[in-house]
Amino acid sequence: MIDTVVKDNQKKGSEADNRPVVILVPPVVCHNLDPHTGIPFMPHMAAHLAGVLLNAGREIQVIDCFGMQPHERQVIGEFMLMGVSEEWVANHLSEKAKVCHIYCRTIAEFIAVERLIKTLKKNRPDLKICLFENIQAVTSYSLRYVAAEFIGNGVDCIIMGEPEDRAVDITHRLENGLTLEGVEGIAYKNNHEIVIKPDKKLPQNLDALPMPAWENFPLQGYWRAGFAHAPCVRGEKFLPILTSRGCPYRCTFCIAPEVNPQWRARSAANVVDEMEYFRRTLGVTDFHVSDLNPTVSEKRTQEICQEIIKRQLKITWKLAQGTKIETIKNEETLELMAKAGCKFVSFSPESGSRRLLEIMNKPFDHVHGLRMVRKMNELGIRTQAVFIGGVPGEVPEDRDMSAAYARKLIQSGVDEISLVIFTPLPGAQLSSAINDFTHFSQCTPSPSWRKDYHELTAYRYRMYLMLFLCKARYHPQKSFRELRSLFTGKFETKMEMSLFKQFKLYALRYMPWIFPHLDSDN
Repeated sequence: MIDTVVKDNQKKGSEADNRPVVILVPPVVCHNLDPHTGIPFMPHMAAHLAGVLLNAGREIQVIDCFGMQPHERQVIGEFMLMGVSEEWVANHLSEKAKVCHIYCRTIAEFIAVERLIKTLKKNRPDLKICLFENIQAVTSYSLRYVAAEFIGNGVDCIIMGEPEDRAVDITHRLENGLTLEGVEGIAYKNNHEIVIKPDKKLPQNLDALPMPAWENFPLQGYWRAGFAHAPCVRGEKFLPILTSRGCPYRCTFCIAPEVNPQWRARSAANVVDEMEYFRRTLGVTDFHVSDLNPTVSEKRTQEICQEIIKRQLKITWKLAQGTKIETIKNEETLELMAKAGCKFVSFSPESGSRRLLEIMNKPFDHVHGLRMVRKMNELGIRTQAVFIGGVPGEVPEDRDMSAAYARKLIQSGVDEISLVIFTPLPGAQLSSAINDFTHFSQCTPSPSWRKDYHELTAYRYRMYLMLFLCKARYHPQKSFRELRSLFTGKFETKMEMSLFKQFKLYALRYMPWIFPHLDSDN
């Protein structure tokens, strides 16, 4: 059963130090059964941390709660936690482990991290708990702004920023009771004082970092879930990949300007090396590019495509988290992307209102966006346009302009529209604009605690209804294609997958016994 998976995830390190280091990924959290939440983002930074520890000769034990059992769930009020429970985790930690690194993946999973900390402190008071953050996602949060709360609950160390350059040293210090003084980019308790040392330095040579250690993770759970962040195809193996880190833009609703403001890229050869390696070793055929902005350098985008084509690598890839579409300046680049296997591109106009874009500090070229959508539609690259509603300062006229631009996108061939509702994220410039929530895990793309939530939900439904009606009018063949994908499980857009996901979330909530658990063969 699961015990076998855990044992298989323990790798030998140096003979001089055989104490395993635990890497713990919390359950995926769904808020109010809303399909805009409960997204199983594969834990890319946890895999990179695992790679660094293994490269240093350390033994690791990976416990990925969702990956081990995606069909187990706990219902805690308005939240559904998907994955093995915190009690299960406490009972299956290696007895020899002295340090546990917990991945703070998304803001929705705040409650899951809290529960893990509480249970581990109770059952394993000897264990040192270290948190590390995910600064590569727009759904995450800055640990700096919640450090006091976590340390007050018993956390021994918080790593801010990307953990690879400090994790081995911090692990050694925690295991041996050494001081954390002098380490940059961390928070910890020194006697009765909470020390926070923010670090603005970020790793520059990404090619020098070890490859993510995906072999040590229970990937079958993600592959069997039937839904992911990017559109996935039933029966195909997929992985996320970070081809770059950081973002050069300064959107006021995002945490990146605070925690990851510098764009740093891997070389094209290094990116394709990773793709080729996991194609060969794990049989992965689909890669979900999870960068904040992967196409900042059009030249590098072209080089990655040329490298894939040159190696005759039989893969597909998708810009899952999205990209700044204006950085793809030429239609020839899109042609090269399609030839190299690109199947899906998400981008974010955010709004059709220039006034609102100024509030968000998010410039967008609406004319260029339409031109790129028309070209991608011609090439067969499926597209998603993401809008944001409820940004402080938004008025009905702004929403009307967004709806008008969305209609133009649909006429031009965009496959889906997504509307996320603004929520404050710790670390974002607008984080204090609205604060009526009672728990951080409520700060999801569907913040039902907002006083104007029903009004914003009506706006969301208006956008989605327009999508279906306009698509049926201008591109009826796409509607039939999406129905077929829904029934076959060969998803080409996130919306197709979300419809399936909504049914599954309700079934998991009210009829969990109908889902099989993973066995020892997985």
